[in-house]
Amino acid sequence: MSRGRWKWYLTRHRLRAPRLWPLPVTLLCAALFLSWLFPLIDREVTYYGDELGKRFFVHLDSGSMSTLLSAVAGGMITLTGLVFTAITLAMQFGASQLSVRVVPILRQDPVMRWAIGTFMATFVYTLMISVRLAVTQEDYRPVISMFFAILLALVSAVLFFALVARVTTVLNSGQLLRYLAAEGRKAVDRTHPKDAPAAPAEEAADPDARPDAEPVVIRLGTPPRHGQTLIACDDHGLARLARRTGARIQLVPVTGDFVAQQAPLFLVHPGTKPPDRMGLTRHLLFGTTYSAGTDPAGALRAFVDIALKALSPAINDPGRAVQCLDHIEDLLVMIAPRLAARRPAAPSAAFQHRTRSWPDYVCIATDEIRHYSGASMQVQRRLRALYATVAQACTTEQVTPLRSRLATMDAEVGTHWPQDLDGRLARLPDSQGLGTEPGDTGKGLTSRF
Repeated sequence: MSRGRWKWYLTRHRLRAPRLWPLPVTLLCAALFLSWLFPLIDREVTYYGDELGKRFFVHLDSGSMSTLLSAVAGGMITLTGLVFTAITLAMQFGASQLSVRVVPILRQDPVMRWAIGTFMATFVYTLMISVRLAVTQEDYRPVISMFFAILLALVSAVLFFALVARVTTVLNSGQLLRYLAAEGRKAVDRTHPKDAPAAPAEEAADPDARPDAEPVVIRLGTPPRHGQTLIACDDHGLARLARRTGARIQLVPVTGDFVAQQAPLFLVHPGTKPPDRMGLTRHLLFGTTYSAGTDPAGALRAFVDIALKALSPAINDPGRAVQCLDHIEDLLVMIAPRLAARRPAAPSAAFQHRTRSWPDYVCIATDEIRHYSGASMQVQRRLRALYATVAQACTTEQVTPLRSRLATMDAEVGTHWPQDLDGRLARLPDSQGLGTEPGDTGKGLTSRF
């Protein structure tokens, strides 16, 4: 497998949301198998079982063990119900108070799947062993089965603590924002690496591909089973496909777009042998949600959604919006120098697709917050500080979109803050929003403007 194909395989594995049920069902089947295996082992090593039973379970016979295991089974099914309730409440809180983009975090978290599967596996295992002891007359003591049931109970207790920590992460906005920021930094490193490869050489156009002819429109057709939101594209694979078939391929949607069934997906100028729709779509990855781990724009979009929810009249929490701006600033500072250092790729005659520019990232990250926070001095001052800080990491050309937005904010100050004092304070950048009256004017961060 070539490096490009292996990278695409890893990207698909990383971004595709895992299903919730395969792991719990696998653990459940393993519990059923072990509930048959361990009694068999107990029967084969009766002597050692009697020795261990006399040492550790002196006063327990088969009936007492059955009663104890039944109690463990009852406790586990009750715990599973409580866990399901906690996860449901966490998802409801995340969707209503934060953003719908937060809900998939619990679904994709491996701790959630392992916890649910282990709890149900412990319940099934202990129930099957206790039923076996209750309905049959055994001539041995199921000591090994009992030890394994105790081990499962201990593992379930540890997973319960881990599950509580995960749910707390969603309920605690500060920890959740840190989690989203970590996912965003990974996305930046993946999509805009520091040591970017050299720009590919321009490819000669295939003589059989007529660029002036009307292109063939390839539409999505039947919706993919994982969703219709484009979350990744194998550009190297599509370029290889275009060279192999002699065609010119253009991807119409950009990452994050929802693609309707009959919406154009590819524009293809056929060559010697035109590629089919299945050969093209297997180089795309679709999902249900444009999440923070997809690419930097997805991470910025998640922070903006949470900030807008916090600025809504129903919640009115500008402090949370300021927290979001802290992490947005961090991501923009990472993205700016990498985009500036990236050499523009030569126009390819084989495959073309749209990519986001630096003004695109600035628009996604700040414009909606700038519009909806006009009446919040705290958020406005923090946004000004964000522009000033990000400008320090930008080139001269990259400062232009920041300067234009700052000028727009200056023009709107009189509308929202007609009093002289309020207008003067609203024009001052502050890294904390309202940390001090003069803000960050003494730090020299406004020199780029």
